[in-house]
Amino acid sequence: MMAPVASRSAGTPGCVICHTPLPFRQAQTSKLCSRADCHWHYSLLQKQNKICRICSRPLSIQDGFRGVCAAPECRRAVVADQAREQHQQRMQQERILREQAARLREQVTDRFGVREPDTFQLAVIPAAVHRMTRLPARRRREFREYLIKLIDRALALPLTPAVDPDPAAESDSSLREARLQAASNSACACCQGSCCRGGAHVHAFLTLDTLRRYRALHPDQSSRQILAAYLRRVGGETCEGSCVYHRADGCGLPREMRADTCNDFYCNGLREFRARVPATGSIRGFFVATADDKIIRAALVDEERMLLASSAPPVDAD
Repeated sequence: MMAPVASRSAGTPGCVICHTPLPFRQAQTSKLCSRADCHWHYSLLQKQNKICRICSRPLSIQDGFRGVCAAPECRRAVVADQAREQHQQRMQQERILREQAARLREQVTDRFGVREPDTFQLAVIPAAVHRMTRLPARRRREFREYLIKLIDRALALPLTPAVDPDPAAESDSSLREARLQAASNSACACCQGSCCRGGAHVHAFLTLDTLRRYRALHPDQSSRQILAAYLRRVGGETCEGSCVYHRADGCGLPREMRADTCNDFYCNGLREFRARVPATGSIRGFFVATADDKIIRAALVDEERMLLASSAPPVDAD
């Protein structure tokens, strides 16, 4: 029968099998006393994987399946080890994906006769993988009820005047931002709406601020007209499990009607791409959209032009 777990108190250390107090010097190098029976018993527990992998003490029956004892410090150490292992695996998989993406970029740029493939900045972004489905009547009804309440709240507040764009803002920096946004839009087209899935749970991210901004742009519209404007853009089909406006060809709403979240959000890969774009010169990118650690789609983008959009692109074997 398995010996009980040794005490973890701060008192005199004892043999983890028989609990006999250990001399100070012996306790520095061993958890066992000098008895042969204790060494034999401990060796048997090791072979049966009934030793805590953190503190090396025998496990109770309840803790045997976990491989770690009930001591809080041991449990915390296991969680930390698992987090480090998962991080290392994630980093390794990302490295493999980037290597595959770099090889694919070589293939694609060679096809277009581009001599400097590195000028197309590599960016790994998520890929939306979905199928089209009929929009359930229940979701349409819930969305309509949410909109009605939101519009009523917006109309109960003072009308906010629309802000006209400043002609002086047409500077070199703003023009470059427009070119960068065009390249970013191409990346989003390659992704096909991974971030849109969150809109299924929060009614397309529409908020009071969204409706107030729309009302400022269309001050003559009544609540009925505003409701109709948003509802007529909800199609009969949507991407399964995603926003009601998420269609096969993209978002059903024009940008002026979208929530700030939809207009301003960038995934990590796209955010890194935008941060690394040089201050001058062409804005070029090679975007690979991935899901389940596989490249699903790719896009070669030069300024506003998408030179290539490919599905399930081949890559060289390792």
